[in-house]
Amino acid sequence: MTIRTIILSGLLLCGGLASGKNELSFKETVVPVKVAPDQDSITASFPFTNTSGVPVTISKIHVSCDCTTAGAKDNKLTYAPGESGVISAVMKTGNFSGTVDKDMTVHANGSAYKLVIRAQIPDIIRMEPRKLEWTRGEAPAPKTIKITISKELPVNLTTVDLTGDAFDYEPVTVKKGREYKIIVTPRSTTKPAFNTIWVRTDSTVPRYKRQMGFLTIKEN
Repeated sequence: MTIRTIILSGLLLCGGLASGKNELSFKETVVPVKVAPDQDSITASFPFTNTSGVPVTISKIHVSCDCTTAGAKDNKLTYAPGESGVISAVMKTGNFSGTVDKDMTVHANGSAYKLVIRAQIPDIIRMEPRKLEWTRGEAPAPKTIKITISKELPVNLTTVDLTGDAFDYEPVTVKKGREYKIIVTPRSTTKPAFNTIWVRTDSTVPRYKRQMGFLTIKEN
């Protein structure tokens, strides 16, 4: 073996130690969190261990949404081989509903680790469908949006407003606090139109105070 070959082999070995073994092993990379109807923020923890043979330093944690913050427990950034730590993340639930994923990326020793908070937010108010469509020139027949409210949080519909003037609408109470419908009729279908319908409730929880639907007259 030549001296040049020995040197190259040594460099490759050192490179393998520097890049291949610098590793944070996370117990879970996706953490599901169930959200209470009136909960405005949630916290998720991502335990990890340095499974490499060298110290690993967290250089940055990047979050994908302004609604999320994240950091290492006790602001500790460097972890010796075999040492464990926790990344904690807080997500503001805002007006989200349903299953919502918010991710973050942990950068350490040249590697990147994607972590996900999977918020499961109760869909207390359901509008079905959220979009009503007519085709230009068709008969301006009425169509209905059905609003169903979960038993988890009694909510009453208070007002319905329309942004635009291409449609007439009639709110109907089917069962107070549980079921409503809105009957929508185009004033004309001779030209395209797009209006927004707003449903407001007496809920004290911000994300359930207002719901939005869409009304469209589209081209053929």
